[in-house]
Amino acid sequence: MNRKYAVTILIVDSSSLFQTMLSEIMERYNFATVTCKSGKEALEVIEQQDIDMIFSAYHLDDMNGEELCSMLRSNPKSKNISTILFTSEDNQQLLKQALLAGATDIFNKQDFSQFELYLQRVTDSITRRTNLIGRVLVIEDSPSQLLWMEDLLSCSGLEVDAFSSAEDALVSFQYSDYDLVVTDIVLEGSMSGVSLVREIRRHPSNKGLIPIFAVSAYNDSARRMELYHVGINDYMSKPIIKEELLYRIATLIQNYQTLTELTLEREKLETLALLDSCTGLYNRNAFNQFIPKELANAERNKAPISIAVLDLDHFKNINDEYGHDIGDKVLADVGDWLKKTLRQGDIVFRWGGEEFVILLTNCPPNDATKVLENKRIRFNKQRYAGITITASIGISGVTYVNKTTNTDQLFQEADKALYRAKESGRNKVCCYQEEDCE
Repeated sequence: MNRKYAVTILIVDSSSLFQTMLSEIMERYNFATVTCKSGKEALEVIEQQDIDMIFSAYHLDDMNGEELCSMLRSNPKSKNISTILFTSEDNQQLLKQALLAGATDIFNKQDFSQFELYLQRVTDSITRRTNLIGRVLVIEDSPSQLLWMEDLLSCSGLEVDAFSSAEDALVSFQYSDYDLVVTDIVLEGSMSGVSLVREIRRHPSNKGLIPIFAVSAYNDSARRMELYHVGINDYMSKPIIKEELLYRIATLIQNYQTLTELTLEREKLETLALLDSCTGLYNRNAFNQFIPKELANAERNKAPISIAVLDLDHFKNINDEYGHDIGDKVLADVGDWLKKTLRQGDIVFRWGGEEFVILLTNCPPNDATKVLENKRIRFNKQRYAGITITASIGISGVTYVNKTTNTDQLFQEADKALYRAKESGRNKVCCYQEEDCE
């Protein structure tokens, strides 16, 4: 590891050899160390400097590990410090009493493999909570508490927007993207922390799903449950324990970011499932998904709709003469041209092979025929992958969409009109007529 962690370990053992061995291991993990030989000395060190973790032998000259842990837990300055005990014994009752007295964990001096694994996990945990990436919205009406919170989160790598009022914070929330909201519940002003939580949860977009961490001087269970019902994700009562706060905030942010990434990935996959890989146009799956909505809109607005099937003439000859790679490039260029030249609101789909389907919204079949005849003339003047090509187009539609309008029927009629265009010489636009059924 290249960077130094801001972690100091107190090693307590009467054996200088064991102190040296532990200190060397700590150096590999870039942890600073302080050493002493007795429980009394350890308690004195705790009072004189900041210690993050304590590694102590169970048997000391002046007390045992159980007694040391009891004293550490009764001292406000050390009650939250993780304390690891080392012993060569396998007395389960003795170990159980030490854990009940406040030991965080116990390791055997004869087997350091499990302890090394524990250290690696501690290192990973420190890395997660001291190298956070994200943006946090903090609301606290106490200036000193707000400054403390802002400094703590900023030092952990987070970008912090801090506000003393819920009203100002809500405005910022509306116009900015955050990974977490941290709010006091009791705030000065017309909007309390609870009201802010309600407003956030009522947001119609995914912004309303942002994790919310609440802090308050109140610690009764009824208030906590009320806050959970309103929509907070986690809660801590004051006074705040710095290390615990960072652990819980890191978990909320990382879970939210993971969920956001998975959601974006799912949306990306869903989008890819609706797109044709060759042309980038929508595919049949997209057509089947979009057409019911378009018909429903047209029916509601008593609007016309038309469907056109466009087929490239003699496309097989292009594949045979130039190869399939050039053929795919022709298809991609045709799709790009159609997408750029169609009317706003019209949708083009790659149906398969050399066939495209065009959905013309708010356009009756007669108008669709004129529009596509104009497109056909312009189409013929273009070159696609350096090749000139023509197209035949069949159209069907209705002047007013109603409950009897059937997508399959419209498509079959457009396909029959396309067949007539092909049979009558290609390179033309034909609109469905009753005689096409004959």
